[in-house]
Amino acid sequence: MKIEEVESHLAKKLSSSLKDVLHGLSYSLPEHYQVRVTMLDAKGTKKKCNAAANNWSPESGRIEVRFEPAPQEDKRLSPKISPVSANAAQPQPQGPLRGSAADPYVHPAMAELLRALDRTESKPGWNFVPLKKFRDEILPLEPRELCPSLRTDVEQRHVLESAIEQRLVLVGKVQNPRAPQFPVTTIRLNRLMREVKAALGQSDNSDLDFRPVEIRGEPLSTTILRERR
Repeated sequence: MKIEEVESHLAKKLSSSLKDVLHGLSYSLPEHYQVRVTMLDAKGTKKKCNAAANNWSPESGRIEVRFEPAPQEDKRLSPKISPVSANAAQPQPQGPLRGSAADPYVHPAMAELLRALDRTESKPGWNFVPLKKFRDEILPLEPRELCPSLRTDVEQRHVLESAIEQRLVLVGKVQNPRAPQFPVTTIRLNRLMREVKAALGQSDNSDLDFRPVEIRGEPLSTTILRERR
């Protein structure tokens, strides 16, 4: 058995019991949240998913248990209703469907985080967004009405980690003007991702991203070759 299999089994066994305990303590948990179990070593480093299960020991290792938004599952039609009759019975929406190929589904918490980063990147005078500043200072101070799903620091950090894992948010390094020997870790939106475009309310029509302009005259390559002779 591998580490990822043990983590999956533990998450399934802990799911209902943890939710019951939290409910008994008057903590409500959204239905779309799931238990995530991570096996760590003594230093807090995550074990490799494909490593053998016996590489982790309760004597020296740790187990991290947290809640995170579950991936949205596609809604299936009732087997008694055919797709044709279902479409005929319901009014057809104007525009792309959420979760369709034209407009991919983005979890509300993820969409809120991506929009918050978009607002930060758009601030005048900001050439880059430091990861630590966004995570520890900017995101916690976002207005509640703009980020209703990101209620706690834990939720904010987990959604940010998920966005980075999915490459919706890209991580980089820039030189620190105050201490050049310590580069600043930065983040930025991966604006080419369809999920990011959907969260920002932008069209995913690739024809709008690039439109070649025809220029009269001979090809540029011909001009360059002639000048070299």
